Amino acid sequence: MIFSAPVGITPYFNELRFNSTYRKNSFASLAVSPVKPVSPANVVVYVVYADQPSNQAGAEVEFIRSTDGGSSFSPPVVLNDNSTGQQFMPAVTTDEKGAIHVSWFDTRNSSGSASYDVYATYSGTGGVSFHPNVRVTPSRISAGSASFIGDYAGVAAAAGNAHPVWTSGGFNNGLLQTATLVYTLP
Repeated sequence: MIFSAPVGITPYFNELRFNSTYRKNSFASLAVSPVKPVSPANVVVYVVYADQPSNQAGAEVEFIRSTDGGSSFSPPVVLNDNSTGQQFMPAVTTDEKGAIHVSWFDTRNSSGSASYDVYATYSGTGGVSFHPNVRVTPSRISAGSASFIGDYAGVAAAAGNAHPVWTSGGFNNGLLQTATLVYTLP
């Protein structure tokens, strides 16, 4: 097995610093979408991560992409369309049509970090633009005194449908849940 030399993908990456009972590491999530004809150079790489640019700004979900097989990456684009609260623990995937699906935890509807929702968006343009954010959870999730909430989050997609997964309350007190997000793609 041969590995390439490591490549820096973004200079914009700060650990999250907002108050919470739970761990909030800036976990990155990565997905790839092959372009035909399939070859190492014809792979588009997508990365999402949570970043908190300053103590005055909340955490935001950032998106970057590489259209040259991972040799270089675009500047980051904020995916959350509302900067109120904290947006963190993002996950990304692509489906067989090349659509990009992203989900994350979001406190925009809360007065603090003790409760949150799951939000999502998608792009049918290879990440050039994204659709408005949609709230996935029907009601806010209470983190209670949980120390882990996002380690169990992710997203998968196929046939224009995305399937985010999350827990409803954190480690050992929550149910693992999912919802099907049906998108109309071109």
